[in-house]
Amino acid sequence: MAKALKKEKPERAKKLRPILKWAGGKTQMLDQLLPKLPEKYGKYIEPFIGGGALFFALQPREAVIADSNSELVNLYTVIRNNPHELIRQLSSMVNDSDYFYELRAVDIRKLSIVQTAARTIYLNKTCFNGLYRVNKKGDFNVPFGKYKNPKICDEESILSASSLLANKKIILGDYKDVLKKYAKESDFIFLDPPYLPI
Repeated sequence: MAKALKKEKPERAKKLRPILKWAGGKTQMLDQLLPKLPEKYGKYIEPFIGGGALFFALQPREAVIADSNSELVNLYTVIRNNPHELIRQLSSMVNDSDYFYELRAVDIRKLSIVQTAARTIYLNKTCFNGLYRVNKKGDFNVPFGKYKNPKICDEESILSASSLLANKKIILGDYKDVLKKYAKESDFIFLDPPYLPI
């Protein structure tokens, strides 16, 4: 059995917030979730990372984060490995409906991984309600959000997230495969709970 670590204290470092707005995100529920965590655990595993509210709040030393959404996995990988390139890309993006629809229509297979990650953040910050929705072809189809001044490039948050992600495993895959390969009895596994009162 793996050695159990003490529960991580979010206060030990600067507070981190998720990079993305995410439907069903747990930011508003952190005050209810954090007290329910085990006192000790091995590594933190979150196979449906989404916006990662609990992951960013806990800032675990050892973690596996995963998702079956390739754009999310690419985003977190780029934040970890290429934060400065990502910031440069985001810094040139503008909150404009024509620009939004032009970028939304781009085939991401023709973009670099950094361009794809910047596009993911940009669309999330400027689309209606920060939704992530795709059509049957897999194309992002949420309309422009008409925000006055969204923070498209949050340099400080990206650099802080990059530091947190530095030694974490980021996996593209089905949650069952992730758990089978990485989970041990002493680990804390956060499976996004149903949207019912806690």
